Amino acid sequence: MRRWKTALSDIVPALCLAALPALAAAVVVSAAGATSLQSAASATSLPSAVVSALSSGSALSSGFVQPGGPLQPGGSLQPGGPPQPLGRSLSALGTRSRSSNWSGYDVTGGPFTSVTATWTQPRARPSADFTDAAFWVGLDGDTADSSSSPTVEQIGTESFTLQGVHYDAWYEMYPDYAHYIYLGHGHNRHLMAIRPGDVITASVTWNGTTSFTLSLVNETTGRSFSTTKTIVKDAVQPERSSAEVVVEAPRLGDGTLLPVADFGLVRFRGCAFDDQPIGAFDWSRIDMVSPDTHATEVATSALSPDGTAFNGTTDFRRPITTVAGTGKLWFSKPVTLHLRASDNLGGTGVAYTQFSLDGGATWTKGRSVRLEAASDHSSDGAAAVWYRSADKAGNLEKTRVCTVHIDTRKPTSVAKWPAVATRGGQAVLRYYVGDPRPGSPTATVTIRIRDERGALVKKIVLADRKVDTSRTCGFGCPFAKGAYRVVVSATDLAGNPSTAVATTSLVVH
Repeated sequence: MRRWKTALSDIVPALCLAALPALAAAVVVSAAGATSLQSAASATSLPSAVVSALSSGSALSSGFVQPGGPLQPGGSLQPGGPPQPLGRSLSALGTRSRSSNWSGYDVTGGPFTSVTATWTQPRARPSADFTDAAFWVGLDGDTADSSSSPTVEQIGTESFTLQGVHYDAWYEMYPDYAHYIYLGHGHNRHLMAIRPGDVITASVTWNGTTSFTLSLVNETTGRSFSTTKTIVKDAVQPERSSAEVVVEAPRLGDGTLLPVADFGLVRFRGCAFDDQPIGAFDWSRIDMVSPDTHATEVATSALSPDGTAFNGTTDFRRPITTVAGTGKLWFSKPVTLHLRASDNLGGTGVAYTQFSLDGGATWTKGRSVRLEAASDHSSDGAAAVWYRSADKAGNLEKTRVCTVHIDTRKPTSVAKWPAVATRGGQAVLRYYVGDPRPGSPTATVTIRIRDERGALVKKIVLADRKVDTSRTCGFGCPFAKGAYRVVVSATDLAGNPSTAVATTSLVVH
């Protein structure tokens, strides 16, 4: 699975791997179709689509990598501590690049003697299309195309979709074709089981001359595989000029680039080249980009502070956070806001939710926010709660803002203006409601009119009336002649009642 930099038309097809494992066995064929497809189909439970693909020569290639464009400079590593005592200091700068079917990190220059990494096998999302994603470590993959005697030494796992979702482990010593990893012997021989969630550790080590040891351990099941191989052409001296930890979308034998499987998130950790972290080298950080749309298909994260870990993801949609527990925007008592985050269907899931009460200067992780309503009125006013969530792929939601108002002061009602009206005519009452700042901009005003015996003859409710200004209320006056008592009270938006009712008189002639 080499990272080709030449045009596809200049690439001579190599031996192919039919990377389509069945439950019982798998088929390995060369570009010339050396293995009988009929016998392979009868000996396995391969889907008919697989046999058809093999019959047409569209077996998975052992690797043709076409960069998505010229290498793009940029990117940086910010070490989280002092240089590691490994003979080299952590590199301050690396290179950002793009490829049509590579994502991950590699370094060139060499010669390198070993590469190792650990990852958790991600779960591929089912698809009606034939998609594939290979996760591997290797040597020589980035420079094999420019070498006069190319070799590739790689080992890893893959997730692919074809009439279901399948997982397997494999190794490759190009120019030999790739091989599935089998365990056991004779009738007990079986494909090494790989399942989503399994923790995988893989390594390639040079033993000198032309010999390499390729190892893969399923830490979850405890099953392991190791093989020592010599490259096919004994006369070829491996250059060991690059080392890689990569996610790849392989090509078919006819050169067709398969769509990358939607695996969500994979985290590589414990990554080391010659027992040194990736950050100790002048690394290349690669994003997989569609050759047609130039859209990023697999994004590679920055290195961890110690230079040994990074993520690859096919999830680019941000989570969405909503606020519950308000119901209104003004409160006279403490209020707790609940932040509820959700990720997109098939996404990597919400990693965390955070909020800020100081305009984004500092952030606190949590899904509930309590806003106090101090009795000394010190918390009165507008409280802006900034909030957002991130998913496990690192997609950070755009910041949202919810503003809550605290008002612990009671409004004041004033009704000192007597009114006179004629029975059957129009009565006009004047009143005033004030609310200490910062306070509600409006209030609900209630006017009650009582006769000389104290009986309620009319009640008027005026909602959403501006405060801190005198206002009038007019109504038709059907009352009998006599004197009436007018009582004015108010309740602000936070629910605070006025300190006392205000009274005045209405005389009807």
